[in-house]
Formats: sequence, structure tokens, C-alpha cells
Amino acid sequence: MGFFSWQCKGCDESIKAPYGLTEGTQWKNEVVMLMPNGTCISGDYDGYGSIHQPELTVEIEYGSPGEFWHSRCYSNANGPAYTSPSDSALDQGFFDGDPLAGIRIRPDAPKPL
Repeated sequence: MGFFSWQCKGCDESIKAPYGLTEGTQWKNEVVMLMPNGTCISGDYDGYGSIHQPELTVEIEYGSPGEFWHSRCYSNANGPAYTSPSDSALDQGFFDGDPLAGIRIRPDAPKPL
């Protein structure tokens, strides 16, 4: 399916894949997923729909009713119970910061049709 992710219910930033994160932003890859039936799963998100723990991998389907939190945000909120599904992340959990930073559009570039 490719990359996909969700917005954290605590800070409204995306749950990040582990690629390209700096030492100061690695916490954005640590996730807690709550389900409507009370199931709670935590681990590292791979960007392709799986949460990894040392001895378990949980695969999540796109469109899952899961509520997603960064582990840090979940702890800071004192571990709330499930309320509603998280929104899909527009940045697919891949970009950290402005995805257009560093992109320069040439003034002489052809205009799209």
C-alpha cells in the first residue's frame, strides 16, 4: 500500500516512520494505538502499517478505527481511554517539518496546463 500514518490525538502531528528522524525527534516514532474494544498496543511505527515490539509485530489496515498517540503525548495526557479514530496524516508520517522546505521553483519553469 505504501506509506501512511495518522495524526496524534495529543499534539496533532503525524506518527512518524523511523526514516530521517533526528535524535531529538525519534520520540515521534513511538506510538500507542487504542482500539474501540479497549485493546492498547504500543511500539515503534514502521510507516507501512505495522507497530513493532521486541517479540510482536501488529499490522494495521489503512482506515483502521484506531486512535493513535505518540507515546510521549499519551503519557503526558495520563493515558486516556479511546474516544474516536485518528485522522489520516497528510504527510504520510514521512516528513518532519515543512515538506516543501528547500524546494525552489524556477521562475522560468513552464506553467502547468
